[in-house]
Amino acid sequence: MAGKYFLRLVLAAGVLTCTMSQAQPPAPSSFPAHGLGFDLIDVAPGQSARIHVLNQAASSAPQPGGCQIALQFYDAQGKLLKELVVPQLEMGQSASVDVKRDHLPGDGRLSLRAIVAFGYGGGANPPPQLLQRIATCNIIPRLEIYDNDSRNIRLVVTDARPLPGPPQPVQ
Repeated sequence: MAGKYFLRLVLAAGVLTCTMSQAQPPAPSSFPAHGLGFDLIDVAPGQSARIHVLNQAASSAPQPGGCQIALQFYDAQGKLLKELVVPQLEMGQSASVDVKRDHLPGDGRLSLRAIVAFGYGGGANPPPQLLQRIATCNIIPRLEIYDNDSRNIRLVVTDARPLPGPPQPVQ
């Protein structure tokens, strides 16, 4: 008798576990809180977009430190399309990521938003070493649109703006 109840309990736990793991779809991605963002830009078939960054930190920094950054492309609805995480972009180094319009869903022009995410994300007070690394970051971003075949650059955008940051608690 106890064996029947045990078997039912095991089956119920398995069904519950499977149901819970499939019950909720992944949360839609949202823009990061810290970093720099460009306005929406259209990319046509046969073109690509590139985010390029340079860590142009001051040479008078007491010790070299790298920045962890993420170069991200989102569609107009806020869905993350492509991301490159750079764990440590040292002073004087650059990084870039490209996305081809032809590799994305749909036809015709597509509006994209380029984001460069970096900085401290909040929570408990960070250790002094983390604050030192953030202070040595001076990220210079650039967004380019170019033709895939000729590689001719059609547009260069350099006016990225700071992201609004995390919401502040009401006082």
